Amino acid sequence: MKLPMTNPADLQENPRSFFCVSEDKFIKVFTTSGTTSAPKKAYLTRRDINTIINSSVTGMRLIYHINPHDIIRLTFEEGYGTEIWGNRYCYEHIFGKIGALTLVTGRLKIEDELKILLEYKPTVFMDVSSRINYLTSELKKLHDLDTLGITRILLGAEPTPNSMRKKIEQAWNTDVFMGYGTTEIGMNMAAECEEKHGMHLTETNFLTEVIDPSTGEHLEDGEIGELVFTTLNREGMPLIRYQSRDLGRIIPDRCPCGLPLKKIEIKGRTDDMLPIGAGDNLFTRMFDDILFGRPEVIEYQAIFERKEGKDHITIIAETSSITDALRDKIFTGLMELPEINNGVHISHTVAPPRVELVKPNTLDRKSIKAKRLLDKRNLYD
Repeated sequence: MKLPMTNPADLQENPRSFFCVSEDKFIKVFTTSGTTSAPKKAYLTRRDINTIINSSVTGMRLIYHINPHDIIRLTFEEGYGTEIWGNRYCYEHIFGKIGALTLVTGRLKIEDELKILLEYKPTVFMDVSSRINYLTSELKKLHDLDTLGITRILLGAEPTPNSMRKKIEQAWNTDVFMGYGTTEIGMNMAAECEEKHGMHLTETNFLTEVIDPSTGEHLEDGEIGELVFTTLNREGMPLIRYQSRDLGRIIPDRCPCGLPLKKIEIKGRTDDMLPIGAGDNLFTRMFDDILFGRPEVIEYQAIFERKEGKDHITIIAETSSITDALRDKIFTGLMELPEINNGVHISHTVAPPRVELVKPNTLDRKSIKAKRLLDKRNLYD
């Protein structure tokens, strides 16, 4: 008999139903950065936190040779309101256990960031790819990045196109490595080695399956499907056959680097989630609420493009009332989304959205019914 799946909606509706210890055993709650409704929350005991940190310390030493002589620049945001985004918390403790000096702040102005880089001369820089890409474009206007002494850049929390990786590597004259993880399963789940072809899985912490997202049937290594994870040593809130909604494959070949751990390659998503800005996510429902909340709007498309290091969103809305007032209301509604507002004003990884009003029946009905959010950024190239 097959074990049933667990899906993100289960965690949104009642995360406490997964508790396997008394509530007073939990010391941290990590929350996902973007949701369609209630956030997905992972409750962790002290033992769970230590498992994440200890396995990550091993990985950082083994794969990236991080040691006490390194100086780490870490600019992951802490969270959203009262919620904690686990990346920053975990990595601060991981590098602390290694004994490396860790420079932790939120996202600073470009001039202030450069002051830190020049004063402390960090050897490792870590954040989401869109933020590093923005810093690359802006910092090189002020200083020769090649002279700053960064020897490794570690990226996580969002997909990174190869074109963006190459741009960052060339500007800093260093290696860029990608990582993968989900808040629900345990943050640091896979990481690239020097081969930069797929990410090695932390197989001691969870079991990885690949299934056909339509049928739920098991797929063989090398076949692309939905990644499904089962925690092996989670004490407080274990998950069985958790559907990540990430499309990927297990690479069947042994890695030339010599590590015996399997590797995965991420290929996309099974749902309508789109990453935006610096680690945030948007969903069709968010746009539906704003656009269809205006009775004048008949139909719409939201087109995502990446230009000059920023995400650009163009809204094309069908309406019989083509007025500046309607355009301004839609724009205001979009800017009230924290995911867009933060990207425009805080991380500077999103351009202000553009709203275009068109006459009824302008848009292609077939494509709109299939998908209203059209992503042209090639995030998984």
